[in-house]
Amino acid sequence: MINTIDIHQKRLRFLAIVDEIRVALGYALRQEEPTPGDELAMEMSYGGFDFAVVHSLRNGPDRLLIECRFGPLPQGREQAIMLRLLNMNCALAEMDDCRFCLDSESDDLIYTLVQDIDGNDGHGVLAKMTETVWHGRRWLETRFMQQESGKADAALNPVVLA
Repeated sequence: MINTIDIHQKRLRFLAIVDEIRVALGYALRQEEPTPGDELAMEMSYGGFDFAVVHSLRNGPDRLLIECRFGPLPQGREQAIMLRLLNMNCALAEMDDCRFCLDSESDDLIYTLVQDIDGNDGHGVLAKMTETVWHGRRWLETRFMQQESGKADAALNPVVLA
């Protein structure tokens, strides 16, 4: 169980990571301390995608969540793409702490990745975001359906996500 002092230290570490990301991306530094609360999020655009880096005191104070919106599912192919994403989630669950999900309001595909706060820094998180941008571009090109092969049932390679 994490005590109050540890939780405060995790929040400070999260804010330091966010500050490092802001500097690396050329964003202005925070001018004030955020309002205390269960969750804090830094939202930004990076590599043409919308990201949020989130810290939740209630759901995992020792971790941060990277969320990236890949965009909506194309009309008319939802079932095939959803099956593909479910298969990818199964494969990814065995390898890493990332998942695909859908925003129920916008139908945007969201890629989420959990990272430990301890031993991490802004450059490490930004490297994961850069990797996520590559996956997002693959999504836009192929919808993870391997269209270039002409086979909708081509073998899943979760390492490259398509």
